[in-house]
Amino acid sequence: MIALAVVIVVAGGSYLYVQGQLSDAVDSVTIEYSGLEVTGFSILPFEVNLTLTYEVRNPSGMDFTVSVDGSLLFGETLVSPVQVSPQQVGAQGSSLVEVDVSLTGSILQTIGDYEDGDRYRLEGTLTATHRLVGLVPVTVSRPLSEGAP
Repeated sequence: MIALAVVIVVAGGSYLYVQGQLSDAVDSVTIEYSGLEVTGFSILPFEVNLTLTYEVRNPSGMDFTVSVDGSLLFGETLVSPVQVSPQQVGAQGSSLVEVDVSLTGSILQTIGDYEDGDRYRLEGTLTATHRLVGLVPVTVSRPLSEGAP
């Protein structure tokens, strides 16, 4: 019984320690717009398909996956909901994350110059996951606004 209690205390303490480390790592992550590519265009119906690329930089010594659940805005105009699947970001490294979006006639009329990539921004929730001992997922979530979580 005592051995089980010791294992639970050690495992719980390890989990909380790694969660604190991950929290600090996520606080140092930056996400910046990297580029835009027009991947499709049609006249009827009027639609433009874009792939926006963002660079996720991780200056910490901890590797993790990042995912995003939120919105893509052009200025203050909501363009599309966004869900980015988990993407590995290495320790002291970076990773490119692509956001695919289809703009239809009404959105295109509202935003005008859809190729002005600097006006797009991500908002929502960034979730980072690290695996303790390669098995147990440790997760931290932060509000996301492009530039910093």
